[in-house]
Amino acid sequence: IEVGFASGPFVKPKRKKPGPARGTVYQDADAIKNRLVSAAIKLLRQGISIDDLTSLAITKCAKVDKMYVGRYFGSQDHLLFAATMQLLFMRTEPIIGTTVFRTKGSSNVDPEVVLLFQLYTHLARNPQLEPQLRILAESVLATYQNQLVDKYGLTRKAAAQQAVLGLMAFVGYMSTGHLLPVPSSEIVGWVSGRSQRLKRTKAKQRAPRN
Repeated sequence: IEVGFASGPFVKPKRKKPGPARGTVYQDADAIKNRLVSAAIKLLRQGISIDDLTSLAITKCAKVDKMYVGRYFGSQDHLLFAATMQLLFMRTEPIIGTTVFRTKGSSNVDPEVVLLFQLYTHLARNPQLEPQLRILAESVLATYQNQLVDKYGLTRKAAAQQAVLGLMAFVGYMSTGHLLPVPSSEIVGWVSGRSQRLKRTKAKQRAPRN
């Protein structure tokens, strides 16, 4: 049965789709991406765990529409990868060696390094990100290798080996260091001792031969 008025049949009005949340900021794509990355880092620094972090919380913090995580990054993990890269770019100290400790002689690891390790460990579960994570690991190793060559005068081959050993030791310390039956002070001493041994190697290389 068609119900209508004199002017014609009655047409049920279409329901409008909900618009962006109040306070949504409209900017260009690069600005929105930067806001999302900064928001993710801000929330993680505030103590929210990676597993508890949600795209909705990130977009609310960034004051942008919730659709932008998927639109510009494809997934939350890809956004977190961008946040990882941003943290690495902002860090001036190497993430391997004695500089990972907050103060000299302390066993308290720099919170930024802890966050980087947690992000990398989380993202490593995502097979889609494996190529990017491999490139990132190679970049970290290459950077550390160059530092070993410049600081201690090691050969490229020796520096590459030391870089791999250093990264493996750091990953082990971050993963299970708190479970080891070894005082943290001894671990810090081992790291410092390794640095001293490398310095002596450099001194021997520079010493004149009789």
